[in-house]
Amino acid sequence: MDFQRQLKPFEGKRVLLLAPKFFHYIDEILDAMKDANIKCDFLNERPLPRFTGKVIARYLPAINEHQVLKNINAQITENRYDYLLVIKGESLSTKLLMSFKQANPQAKVVLFLWDSVANSKHAKAFFRQVDTVYTFDVNDAATYDIEFLPLFVGSQFDPRLIASNEQKDIDLAFIGTVHSNRSKLLNLVEKLAHENQLSFCDFRYVQSKLIYVVRYLQDSAFRKSPKDTVHFEKISADVMLKTLRRTNVIVDVTHPKQTGLTGRVIEGLSMGRKVLTTNSKVLDYDFINKANVQIFDDSLANLDTNFIKSPYVGNPLTVYQNFSVYKWLETILSGLPYVPIND
Repeated sequence: MDFQRQLKPFEGKRVLLLAPKFFHYIDEILDAMKDANIKCDFLNERPLPRFTGKVIARYLPAINEHQVLKNINAQITENRYDYLLVIKGESLSTKLLMSFKQANPQAKVVLFLWDSVANSKHAKAFFRQVDTVYTFDVNDAATYDIEFLPLFVGSQFDPRLIASNEQKDIDLAFIGTVHSNRSKLLNLVEKLAHENQLSFCDFRYVQSKLIYVVRYLQDSAFRKSPKDTVHFEKISADVMLKTLRRTNVIVDVTHPKQTGLTGRVIEGLSMGRKVLTTNSKVLDYDFINKANVQIFDDSLANLDTNFIKSPYVGNPLTVYQNFSVYKWLETILSGLPYVPIND
């Protein structure tokens, strides 16, 4: 099954991608477009580095908008585009959109939110100034009358790349950023895993030492986090993939303000790993076998060792084809609603 054939109608098109450089996701988009002979130029919507850039983008958007507009104008002077694909939209401005459309009057402008609207208030102001808005959050799609589109997985999560006899020596794994109530729930899983003699790879990323100090002062659960679980450097994409492949069950604690499935949930299920998650919305997807999912909250009293130790049920390729980056791009570039494949 050749998933990149889904992008055949867009071969030769040129896309300007404006997005934050976030973990491995941008590379997956760029690789998929390259595979499909779609030309793509990437501009970081947070041109200032690391944590400083994130703070300025969120709280001092005018500074960010000015620099991004300058970068956009330089790009559109050199090339003509069929699409402007904006992810997150923290650097959007009316001037930017007008400038791009003036230089590329036939181009489509698409906005994708991989965060909740509550966490994307700047982008919300531009919903009516773009051609199509997609969100990974099903509740936001209904509330704001925009299109629903789940997150995607890169081709490295294709289950056909995983050997059937690959060793799985980790019972549970969490890899993600510390936020909201994650520390409280992860501490609970840590405790129960220890009581049941289950291995738990628990990688909690903190963006900066300043955030660490603030969270340490404000969050009693964070203060109780095992020291070896907290990290200031992101895990590499390669190490993360190898860890997930060695794991039976992926642990997910979704942000309370979101209903969209996180990357770890769709990555795990796509590659044939079960999921223990706080997000009950995962049960609404018909192509996901419910036997591979368990829902939990802070009332969790025990871990189901039978669930953890037993094999994945069904063919993960069915899940992968629905969350594939090729399926995601096909939807984005067509401007049509997301239609799951149920075969």
